[in-house]
Amino acid sequence: MAQLAHQFDLARLRAFMIVAEEGSITAAATKLGVAQPALSASIRRLEDDLGQPLFERLPRGVVLTQTGRHLLPKVYEVFGILGKLQTELQEIGFEPSGDVSIGLPPSVSVVMTQPLLHSLSTIFPKVSLRIVEAMSGYLYDWVGAGELDIAVTFNTRDTDTVMSRQLMQEEMMLIGAAKKMVDMPNPFPVRKIPELPLIVTSARHTLRSDLERQIEAIGLKMNILYEIDAGHQLVKLVSAGAGFGVFAQSAFAGELITGQVAAIPLEPRYLRTVGLSHHRRMLGDPALTRVLEEVEKLALDLHASGAWPT
Repeated sequence: MAQLAHQFDLARLRAFMIVAEEGSITAAATKLGVAQPALSASIRRLEDDLGQPLFERLPRGVVLTQTGRHLLPKVYEVFGILGKLQTELQEIGFEPSGDVSIGLPPSVSVVMTQPLLHSLSTIFPKVSLRIVEAMSGYLYDWVGAGELDIAVTFNTRDTDTVMSRQLMQEEMMLIGAAKKMVDMPNPFPVRKIPELPLIVTSARHTLRSDLERQIEAIGLKMNILYEIDAGHQLVKLVSAGAGFGVFAQSAFAGELITGQVAAIPLEPRYLRTVGLSHHRRMLGDPALTRVLEEVEKLALDLHASGAWPT
């Protein structure tokens, strides 16, 4: 046990984690407030103790070796467990505070922004919230880069730095101006989508790429009228009858209620997973963990009440 504790010294593990995140021993030393030679020596001692190199040294910076890539998520878990323990010990009288940034895709922002701000500001009055609206693909990357704390995304894949959990599934529908949807087949065959002028997001987003693969699999090609990564403008164009789109109903929640647009299911059905993503290092932050739990609870409550149509 003594040897194990020596090998996995917490200071060295934290140094390893910061160097991995920064991709540079110099930058990591600056962030940690230590001398570069001392940090280099700490990393070397950890590698010597483990008997394997953790980084490949490059002319400019460092990259993780296979062993390093395996170790990094485990280190996040270790600090997550310690953070959770700290939370449990401080639970009595603990009130989260600080800054928390939360990313929402446009379709989710429509139904979640106001309830989220009201709920979190009531429960956690000392937490300063920043809500960022962008397409899911951007949000997921920003979580991985540490620029966002939490995000609702349509990518539930875990990486070395990002952890995700599934919240629900929502059905993708053919959506268009109500007057143009009157004579549409219901459900609408996926094979007939190329006959419609489509308004879509860019190819980097899962919804667009998945739909495109389905169409190409049957030997056809989508008829793309506009490619837009601005959620509000996309909704306006579809609602005005400029074209059709395959989207979640939540993106058009208000327009569906007023009858400005109509939604028709596809055949075969097209479902996507809605997830909640966060950086692995936030597991050690009791305030962020509490906020994450409340964001998940609110999302599920909105879904159960029908306020988030799926």
